[in-house]
Amino acid sequence: MNLEEIQKKIIAFRDARDWKQFHTPKDMAISLALEAAEVLEHF
Repeated sequence: MNLEEIQKKIIAFRDARDWKQFHTPKDMAISLALEAAEVLEHF
């Protein structure tokens, strides 16, 4: 499986759940910051 196939599977997964509306650059940056904060809690 190459990178392009993986990307297609991820996009299909997202689209099946109607999550595209939440995948704006702003929302993705907020989500990344929240996840990083959760990792930081372990330190």
